[in-house]
Amino acid sequence: MISVSVGEAKNRLPYYLHLVEEKGEQIQITRHGKTVAYLNNQESTGVIDKRHLFAEGLIKWRAKYADDLAETTNEEEDLFYKRERELEPYVRHPEDFE
Repeated sequence: MISVSVGEAKNRLPYYLHLVEEKGEQIQITRHGKTVAYLNNQESTGVIDKRHLFAEGLIKWRAKYADDLAETTNEEEDLFYKRERELEPYVRHPEDFE
């Protein structure tokens, strides 16, 4: 892993992107000695796009509960959400205490 400052990363970004893309390097970007970001190749680290993962999960959930969702009426949904709102604790605004 290569560690560089924000200023150096800014000045030499194409070079560091080349290292990540072609060589598979991981670049640690620091500010005042503390890590603020990493540059790495998505395929080499096995990182999965969270949006894609969420979409797959949603499709599976809809397929699993399709029958239950079809049986629920709008009135039942309204009752459920009304009950949930009533169960929420009453939160007072800070100005109420003055």
